[in-house]
Amino acid sequence: MKMKFFTALTLVFATVAAAFASDYKDGIDYFNAGQIENAKTILERTINDATTNKAEAFYYLGEIAFVNKNYEEAAKYYAEGLVVDPENRFNLIGQGKLKLMSDPKAAAKIFKDAVKGYKKDALAPLQLAIAKAYYETAVPGYEKPLAQAKKANARLADIYIFEGDIFAADGDKGQAAGYYEMAKNFDVNCIEAYIKYCHVYFDINSQMAIAMLEELNELAPNSALAQRELAEAYYKDKQYTRAAAAYEHYVANPNHFAEDRVRLSTLLFYGKRFDESYALAQEILANDPSNFVLNRIVMYNLFETTKYEEAREAARKFFTLTPGKNQVFIDRDYKCYGDILMKLKMSKEAAAAYVKAYELDKEEIAYLMDVSRAYETAEMFAEAINYFDMYIDAAGDGVRIMDYFRFGQTCYRVGMADTINGGQYLIKADTLFAAVTTKAPENYLGHQWRARVAAARDPETTLGLAKPYYEKTIEVLDANVAPNKAQIAAYIECYKYLGYFNYLKAYAEPAKANEYKEQTRYYWNKMLEYDPNNAEITEALKNL
Repeated sequence: MKMKFFTALTLVFATVAAAFASDYKDGIDYFNAGQIENAKTILERTINDATTNKAEAFYYLGEIAFVNKNYEEAAKYYAEGLVVDPENRFNLIGQGKLKLMSDPKAAAKIFKDAVKGYKKDALAPLQLAIAKAYYETAVPGYEKPLAQAKKANARLADIYIFEGDIFAADGDKGQAAGYYEMAKNFDVNCIEAYIKYCHVYFDINSQMAIAMLEELNELAPNSALAQRELAEAYYKDKQYTRAAAAYEHYVANPNHFAEDRVRLSTLLFYGKRFDESYALAQEILANDPSNFVLNRIVMYNLFETTKYEEAREAARKFFTLTPGKNQVFIDRDYKCYGDILMKLKMSKEAAAAYVKAYELDKEEIAYLMDVSRAYETAEMFAEAINYFDMYIDAAGDGVRIMDYFRFGQTCYRVGMADTINGGQYLIKADTLFAAVTTKAPENYLGHQWRARVAAARDPETTLGLAKPYYEKTIEVLDANVAPNKAQIAAYIECYKYLGYFNYLKAYAEPAKANEYKEQTRYYWNKMLEYDPNNAEITEALKNL
């Protein structure tokens, strides 16, 4: 499977990569979309390519340094850009921006020199860069050059991107999205308009945001940024199959990043392509054995492919790792580990893992049921009951009837087997079955199991504790016109007990013997209607 996957993936990469070229303009796209570090990586990677406009690339490297408040490095890049091309006025504006923070008048002179000789359409981008310089340094006055940019070319898409950014910074997503859409209308190829629209609009309408990115990928099929953003949007929208396919396409682009292959392995897992996800993770781990995310994915994949012993070894390694920046162990890690241990019949250890999962996410109350079941399997019944009670308290009305019923049966079995503490388990069982009868009064099973618990608490049948519950069981059963096999068995159980109880009462209370014997005959004859070959009851009736 591993060889097949990599053969196929290699062919895909070779085919798709032929259509792509490593291009510094991808770095500019990343910068304009606000992804600074990715922009820097690509610009540094492509700075010496023959097709790179170095003056433009140095300008954007200077802009990145400015955003990172590394003003000395920004000055160096702007200067290098002017050495390569003295006519590149954007690098001159960059120098003016640095000056603006200490000497606004001197900066204004630099800006004036930068736009000298430019008119109309050529002037608009320069005036916009000056407006951005004022805005980014928080020096008052960006409105005037912005107005001049609009006057020079009111259809320049970047103007509306800038205005949308201002609204976005103020938290006005609706206005921001409107300006980004205006930018797209003025320039259908304005990549950052699509990206930024998606970012501000995704939480409002994810499908519309994704549609915008799909449109962008049709218009700019070679854009690494467009491909990556679409893949990320699918992932964020939990469309894991489409996200995995989009990432496979994207990582064939030379301008992808090393961490993107890690993301692809993750997405292949979420897309249930476990063997492929595992193979890719192992290939990357060969050169980066301590990769936190991939060691997690290996554990997940091994569990899903039922390789439980290998999964346990992977888990042991994973939990010895030190998480990197912005990485932590999550509740799902311990949930998966607990599931692995349960498959290996290490239920006590599994319970501890589930407890850890719950501690990390106490909103996920299902973990409490996992803990309870694990302790139950380990025959640590006191702990199992404790966590089941915690689950009931947390879930409230959300507890399923079957949860009450199943755990009630467990308490009943433990109570019957435990000669020392059995009574407390039987009391707990009765409480749980009572909850079943409250939530589903029309279901005979809750009443029948309450009767069984009561009978267990009255082993000599002297008190008749089970009598009202068996009578109620019959009442509920009688509502069914044609009883099935299980219901017939329930009828037999009820009639047998009630007949036996009256049989004992006949000899315990001689004054009412005839009355009790009559009741005995009634119930046992009803029993024989369903179980006519029962020799024990037939003989008992003869001797009554």
